[in-house]
Amino acid sequence: MTGKVFGYARISTLDQNLDRQFDVLKEYGIFKNDVYADKMSGSKIDRPALTELQKVLRPGDTVVVESLSRVSRSTKDLLQIIQGWQSKGITFISLKERLDFSSTTGKLMLTLMAALSEFERDVLRDRVSEGLASARARGRIGGRPRTDKQKVARAVKLYNSRNCSVREIVEMTGVSESVLYRALKQKGVS
Repeated sequence: MTGKVFGYARISTLDQNLDRQFDVLKEYGIFKNDVYADKMSGSKIDRPALTELQKVLRPGDTVVVESLSRVSRSTKDLLQIIQGWQSKGITFISLKERLDFSSTTGKLMLTLMAALSEFERDVLRDRVSEGLASARARGRIGGRPRTDKQKVARAVKLYNSRNCSVREIVEMTGVSESVLYRALKQKGVS
């Protein structure tokens, strides 16, 4: 490795923790200040830290990740990112899969592993859809609970009376501002 070595870490939700990935990268010799980390879904290609990493990479550099799924959950996006790095002379290493993707075997494994990662994501999505359908069949409906129509009507009436501020109406009725404004818009009141 002639260039600089960078790490990339990613978690999907804010309540998850990056420490495990930082620890794995530190064991490889990459310190936190050389790790770019995002806290958002791997299905999104536009991620701030990944974009920043792309800007600093130079030929001869190496990008190390804890696992392939940290870079992307989409086979197409993963291959696009890594092929872009390879065309610029940047090496990509995934520690979990123990692969250096600049080798011929690594390139083959990248294609296979990325396909499996996307398959796993699709299976999870199918399971969630099946679970939601099962819950609906039992009469459970997902999503936010609907606001009581009587409360909304009272909130609109209070708004039209001009005796209360929107904040007071929200506090008195329990109807959120967005629900109140949506109801007013539907009634043609502005």
